[in-house]
Amino acid sequence: MEKTKRKLATILATDCVNFSKHMEVNEEKTLKNLNECRIIIDKKIQEFDGRIFNTAGDSVIAEFDSPVQCVKAAIDFQNALYERNEHSITDLKLEWRVGIHVDDIIVEDNNIMGSGVNVAARLESQCQAGNILVSRIVKEQVSKRVDFSIDADGTRELKNISSNFEVFVV
Repeated sequence: MEKTKRKLATILATDCVNFSKHMEVNEEKTLKNLNECRIIIDKKIQEFDGRIFNTAGDSVIAEFDSPVQCVKAAIDFQNALYERNEHSITDLKLEWRVGIHVDDIIVEDNNIMGSGVNVAARLESQCQAGNILVSRIVKEQVSKRVDFSIDADGTRELKNISSNFEVFVV
């Protein structure tokens, strides 16, 4: 029997808010803007030592060894995307939301799987546009190591996850 490879990782899930609606209005303009945003996001993930392991349309899943580096990457790309929208001549302003969770995950070839990946994705889906939503474990790991606020945002029931999660907005 083959041994399952596992590791502790910080998982970042992000996607573009209302992407399908934007695509319905103007596919070419939306894809052009999506690609510009992805250049920003991908660069920041790499800059903070993250690894993108899954993309589908407008979504990105990445892993980091450090929750501090992960949160800093998310803050940096959200700020860069905000600046892009503020100074862009286009009328299409794409906004992104981010979910971050730390968990023990399964590594298989060049992919990672497990409930931790699902939790990060569920946090992202409940996040407001332009924000970052993190689980308690992420908050505990980063709160004394960063100089930005992390505010309680209640307890959430996450789709297909058996326990509720206390969540925080960065």
